[in-house]
Amino acid sequence: MRSIRSVLFVLLIVITPSCQFSEKLDDTDHTPPQSKGPQTEEHFMFIDHDDVPASGSLYRKDGSFVGSCVLIDENRALTAGHCIEQGDLEYARFGSEFFMIDEQFLHKDYDLGDDLGLITFCTPVSYTPVPIISIDNVPSMTPLHTIAHGNGEKKISRDGTFHYYGILRNKPNEIVFLPLKAHVWFGDSGGALGYLTWDNHFFLLGIITHFGVIDGKIYECAARRVDNVDIDADIWLPWFPK
Repeated sequence: MRSIRSVLFVLLIVITPSCQFSEKLDDTDHTPPQSKGPQTEEHFMFIDHDDVPASGSLYRKDGSFVGSCVLIDENRALTAGHCIEQGDLEYARFGSEFFMIDEQFLHKDYDLGDDLGLITFCTPVSYTPVPIISIDNVPSMTPLHTIAHGNGEKKISRDGTFHYYGILRNKPNEIVFLPLKAHVWFGDSGGALGYLTWDNHFFLLGIITHFGVIDGKIYECAARRVDNVDIDADIWLPWFPK
């Protein structure tokens, strides 16, 4: 494995007089606020599927790419709820292997805006899951990293690209991180936001869900925190593929 250290459920769109809104990060029927995503080598390092293989990607039956996901145990992965609701998902890729999706579930409060989903697989996934750590003790402005598949290419953000801003009082389940140099993009939805240690160990803090826009400019990126989720009690709303 190469070194990687060098290196937005239906979400209710609210438009205010200042043209502030949030844009979910699916790859279907979107109108991006910019002409193209910030997917450049300057702020992201493009990596192989076999690098951090538990950070996976999602596809439809016809093979078209939908978004990202993160393996949390051998049978289950987390993703953004809107990837499930809009994606017509069929299988996921982890590393060089493909796994058929068995069942799909949304967070019980998905209709209220909790953009988190869970997928299970027909067969166990052999890769080591990404360990979850608490966001509670992470200081403001701590450097964070994303691993996701914006524009269908797997990438990890480089050092200094993203920094932890905090958790807003009115949105206790969201992690806000700052797009000071670049930002997440369509297809990153469902991907991993986490902390990368000096020796290249990656720990999961949240699932990427959306970005916020004011007057056409992205001012924040957001992820659903995962340290306060009870997988069995909170994510149970069945989703039946169309």
